[in-house]
Amino acid sequence: MNNTILVVDDSAMICHVVGQILKDSGYTVLTARNGQEGCELAKAHDPRLIIMDVEMPVMDGIQATAFIKSEPKTTHIPILIFTSLGGEQDLKRARDAGCQGFLNKPISRDAIQAEIGKLLGAPR
Repeated sequence: MNNTILVVDDSAMICHVVGQILKDSGYTVLTARNGQEGCELAKAHDPRLIIMDVEMPVMDGIQATAFIKSEPKTTHIPILIFTSLGGEQDLKRARDAGCQGFLNKPISRDAIQAEIGKLLGAPR
């Protein structure tokens, strides 16, 4: 089974830290620096899960989530929104776009593993 997680965030530091947590948990990691790049990688690689930042250049995470969920080839991929915003309106927009879970910044290894576990179970 595909064991790849796509991390979409414009911060190289966040991509590195989250990527290392995921690698330590047994996942293969792809990274993208904006929503458009994330959409392209999702279509090309069919990851098992996407962790998507909200605020990014080119295409934000809400727009990218809506696009991924509207495409037949990628609609099945679960998406966790990763944000420092966390306001009710932002969470509602993310849910309406099709995300299945939320991760708050600053990052926490336990929170990432717990949210992924809820959606995917243990790595394979």
